[in-house]
Amino acid sequence: MTSFSDASQQRLCCPMLECDATFKHSRDVEHHVVACHLPYAFFCPIPPCHWRGSRRDEYDVHYRIQHPEYDKHEPGQTYDNAAILRSIFEDGITYKTAERRALDLVAEKARELGMVDELKDLCGRRVKGG
Repeated sequence: MTSFSDASQQRLCCPMLECDATFKHSRDVEHHVVACHLPYAFFCPIPPCHWRGSRRDEYDVHYRIQHPEYDKHEPGQTYDNAAILRSIFEDGITYKTAERRALDLVAEKARELGMVDELKDLCGRRVKGG
């Protein structure tokens, strides 16, 4: 993992320059980037639900509460957020490049699934975290 550390406090910094969040553990940085800065990768496949989220466990909670009448469905996934994280932390691409790549993948998946209207907010949230 590329070090984005603040040596004076031994904390890891968010790789997004405009963000001043810091963390003790690299996994917390990754969760933060996925939850706050990258487009949501998961969506609910049950029409007309428009739920989007950043993690599989969030989908499981949504599904259990909002759709108890249905048999278990797997979430839809617009891109592999773990691959995007590897690009940032291991390959050293910039956050903006990673974000653009993720947005392009969401748009491609929306076209592939015929869900352009449902996934028109490529980030998956009205106000993108930043």
